[in-house]
Amino acid sequence: GVSADGPVKRHTFTVSRTPSRDGSIGGSARQQGYYCARSMAASEEEGLVEPDLSFELFTHSTNLFGWRVVLLGRFEEWPGCECYFRISEGVEMVKVVVEGGRVKGALLIGETELEETLENLILNQLDISDLGEGLLDPNIDIEDYFD
Repeated sequence: GVSADGPVKRHTFTVSRTPSRDGSIGGSARQQGYYCARSMAASEEEGLVEPDLSFELFTHSTNLFGWRVVLLGRFEEWPGCECYFRISEGVEMVKVVVEGGRVKGALLIGETELEETLENLILNQLDISDLGEGLLDPNIDIEDYFD
């Protein structure tokens, strides 16, 4: 697909937010509104207003029932994607969504210490076909592999 700013990246998607009871809006909606306002207010001399890094990748981090939950990119499943899982009962759960040998998203529950590595894999779109599910092998320090 194509947006007003050029080709749409396959690891991003639009998130709609509902205003809270006091009328305020969430962080990502506020950032989108700020970017739109800057774009509309820019003069012809200023040209195109470049989006900042807040639009590069969808991320969300929260705590749910005492567990850290991190969502990265397109973390939901869709036809044609592969999902790799690592589950350590009572410790962590990792789900990585891959399409065409490239990481598109992830769902991390617990203290996985994979957030930065998976974020970089999504943004850099490195081909991980050779690794497959080995990407989640806890005996392999995946960070060293990509340095």
